[in-house]
Amino acid sequence: MMRMSTDTTTLMGRSEERGRPFPLWVERLLLVGAAVIFVLYREPVSGIVDHAVVGSLVAYAVFPLTLLACVEILGRVLQGSLRS
Repeated sequence: MMRMSTDTTTLMGRSEERGRPFPLWVERLLLVGAAVIFVLYREPVSGIVDHAVVGSLVAYAVFPLTLLACVEILGRVLQGSLRS
C-alpha cells in the first residue's frame, strides 16, 4: 500500500512553505468599494459618450470590467506586499 506524503510539493517537484494567511476581507472590501463606485458613477460615465448605445455599452460593460480589473490588480499588489 502507498502512503501519501505530508510534504507539500508542486507539479515541478518544488516544496512549498506556508506563509502568513492573507486577510480576504481586504479584497472583499475592495470589491464592495468597486460596486459602490459603479452605482454612483455609471450615469456620469454614460453621459461622457454622446451616443445612446455606445454610452450604455461603456457604462454597463466597459466601466464595471475596468473596475473589476483594478480591484484584481490592487488585490494582487496587496497580496505581494503583505506576504511573509
